[in-house]
Amino acid sequence: MFLGWTSPMIPKLLAEDSVLDITINEASWAVSLLKLGMAFGCFFSIFLLDLVGRKIAILCAIIPTISSWSLTAWDMSTLSLYVARFIGGAAGGIIFTAGSIYVTEIAPPQIRGALGSYFVLMDYCGNLLGYVIGSFATMQDYSYVAMLLSLLQFAMFIWFPETPYYLLRKKDYGGAMDSFIFLRASYDIAEELDSVMRSVEGEPSDTGVFSSLFNLYFQPGGKKAILIGVCVMTMQALSGSIVLIAYAQIIFDSIDDIYWQGSYMSIALAVIHLLSYLFCISQVDRVGRRPLMIVSTIGVTICSFLLGVYFCMQENNFKIESLQWLPFLALLFYTISISLGLASVPFVVMNEIFPMYVKASSVSLCFCLNFAWSFVMVRVWSAVAFEHSMYAAFWFVSSLNAFGIFFLVFYLPETKSQTFLRIQEKLVCRTKK
Repeated sequence: MFLGWTSPMIPKLLAEDSVLDITINEASWAVSLLKLGMAFGCFFSIFLLDLVGRKIAILCAIIPTISSWSLTAWDMSTLSLYVARFIGGAAGGIIFTAGSIYVTEIAPPQIRGALGSYFVLMDYCGNLLGYVIGSFATMQDYSYVAMLLSLLQFAMFIWFPETPYYLLRKKDYGGAMDSFIFLRASYDIAEELDSVMRSVEGEPSDTGVFSSLFNLYFQPGGKKAILIGVCVMTMQALSGSIVLIAYAQIIFDSIDDIYWQGSYMSIALAVIHLLSYLFCISQVDRVGRRPLMIVSTIGVTICSFLLGVYFCMQENNFKIESLQWLPFLALLFYTISISLGLASVPFVVMNEIFPMYVKASSVSLCFCLNFAWSFVMVRVWSAVAFEHSMYAAFWFVSSLNAFGIFFLVFYLPETKSQTFLRIQEKLVCRTKK
């Protein structure tokens, strides 16, 4: 809902009859501060996740969530909007980090990719809901709906158990067994419980935040895991998915002789995003993580280049009446390409490649890096697109993604259908030759 707020609300804030008199630069800050807040929330999660657990961290996010929407609804000023977006981003960073770790830790290996992708799927459902509500409602009404949904999530999730991995790390063997029985709806959990216990028993004795990171760094294969995490999160941020979500309506309105309003087109784009993302979920545990990301990155590179070509011709007064189909087709396949891999698979990979004792710290730091890069991406893209040219902004995205293809082809490992123990044996805990 925080992400979906920007596309329909920014044009309303820039309108002449807006309740707030803001410039395009101030609107860009309102968009990008969400990502900066998410980076802060991820950094804060480093200390929160192992201290109180995954479940409690998710529940704690209700406090900044309600605070953010309250500010948006009741205090109409530019400064309050900035603060609300940053606080909302912090809540999003906490729940995104804790939630993705929670989902991957409770998931059986054979469907872990799909369940990890479902977590991001609900993110896009909230985005679509935000597009719809924001197109026909006021800022206050949007905030009230978002508050109601966050309270509903809190009331439902409070009854669910902590992850067995976290409970076993805290030596709560009875609680871990009860959690597994609840999650699997079966008492036949001995084999899976034994695998988790062997994974936890193989951890170093000192698992503090910084000591665990140093331990990973000096392990054979640890540097490779860290490099993969950094590169995958950077690629996800530079794919331009945040730009497409935040500025969909403005991008459509920039196309000459558009047949429908940008608000309706952005809703249609969100629906297509959701449908193509469902295909990704069905294939992530069949085809694998690596092939999906390669196809996704190639598609983003080509489509963002074609969008740059169209806007270059438009801004240089070429006759483009016969090419009205090009930006719509490019945006369509841009959306599909992102949904096929870059939207969620990087977050699934992140939760698979790190050992359990350092998962909270490493995943939080890598997510923090991702959202920091997203903040930079929004600021740079909006500055180039609105102050210089739209085509240069899209060519910038295309060139960044082209470099990522080589990393995916030659360096990214495949992790589908493997237990956490098996992944660590292959990647991090292997012996030096």
